[in-house]
Parts: sequence; C-alpha cells; structure tokens
Amino acid sequence: VLMHRWTRWRMHVVALGAVVFLGACAESAPPKADIRVEGAWVRAVAGPDANSAAYMTLHNRGTATERLVTGRSEAARMTELHRTTIDSTGLARMGKVETLDLPAGGTTRLEPGGYHLMLMGVDTLVEGDTIELTLVLEASDPVQVAAEVRAF
Repeated sequence: VLMHRWTRWRMHVVALGAVVFLGACAESAPPKADIRVEGAWVRAVAGPDANSAAYMTLHNRGTATERLVTGRSEAARMTELHRTTIDSTGLARMGKVETLDLPAGGTTRLEPGGYHLMLMGVDTLVEGDTIELTLVLEASDPVQVAAEVRAF
C-alpha cells in the first residue's frame, strides 16, 4: 500500500511538471504577425510616367504588431508609402511616411484621403486590368497582392 501511494504521488508530480513545462513553452512562443489583404485596387491612369495610388484593407490576425515599410511593383518605377492630411485651412497635403503600424488583431486601411502606396513612374493602367504588388514588412516575409485597376 505504501509503495502504491508513493507511485501515485510520483505520477502526480511528473504530470504537474509536464503541465508547468508546456505552459511555459506556450507563453514563451514569440508573438507573430499574420497579415491578410482585402480589396486591393489601384487608380487607373494614362501614362507615360504617370502617378497612381494603391489602396487596400490590411488585417493583422497575428499576436504581434507589424509595420508596413513600403511596396514594390513592376508596374511602377518607384513605390512609396504616403499619407494625405488636411491642414487647418482645408488644404490637402501628401507626404512620404517611413512606416505604418499594423496592430496585432487590428485592421488598417489604405484609402483615398489617408494612407496609400504611391506608385510613381507608371505607364498606362487600364480599368479592369490587374497589377501585382509586393508589400514590404519590417519583420515578416513580403506579402504578394493582386490589385484591380479601377477608375477613381
């Protein structure tokens, strides 16, 4: 009987140790971003050497904040992250932004009148066509996006 109780006690200690170990492993797993893109589109323009903009909704379904750094596209000579702001006089200004936070569990919109990817040096983009974009992130792998060309 004494041996039986000792064996049961050891089994409980081992089981408790396993639970504590697995819990510690789960807590120490590094947070990770998981970026999903919805509704990507770009403005139709007539080139050569025109400027356009790309818009989309970004969902970070992960547990870590990520940052959008820029974008790339073979349809443009250069791509930058920009933001449109309106000053106190109502004048709209647009300027380059170094990064855009994509909060864990959050949604971020690139939309007319706000954040967008500026596509510079673009040839003609015809409504109904599709272009490929690559979103460059700070800590995660790049995200490939097919963006529909639309009239503004």
